[in-house]
Amino acid sequence: MKLKIACGSDDEKMFINNHFGDSKYFLIYEYDSENQDIKFVKKIINNSEDKKEHGDIKKAKNISVVLKETSVLVAFVMGPNIIKMRKKFVPVISREKNIEKTLSKIKEYMAQIIKESQLPDGQDKKIFIIN
Repeated sequence: MKLKIACGSDDEKMFINNHFGDSKYFLIYEYDSENQDIKFVKKIINNSEDKKEHGDIKKAKNISVVLKETSVLVAFVMGPNIIKMRKKFVPVISREKNIEKTLSKIKEYMAQIIKESQLPDGQDKKIFIIN
């Protein structure tokens, strides 16, 4: 099984200090369960509208469209839209700011993350916190 993962970043190395949706870029990775490897796929520029207020529903919808091919969202900070986003995506909050280190650690949780990602859209997915 292959699973796409989106990481929010401004510099392509570290997670941003702000909310996931405020990232300049979404770095897309693919996890391959057969060889348990994560590889970089592409960088997507975050062209969602600037939020009008904290937790703006339009911003959440725009990001959902931009990231429609992904199943997992990884960030250092998630905003109030995490409640809406977890109906479609599996959110992962990293306590590590370095993306590569986090992706290395996330492999330990992949069996559980895959299980959550297979829940139907509309059903709340578990939020994972990785130290």
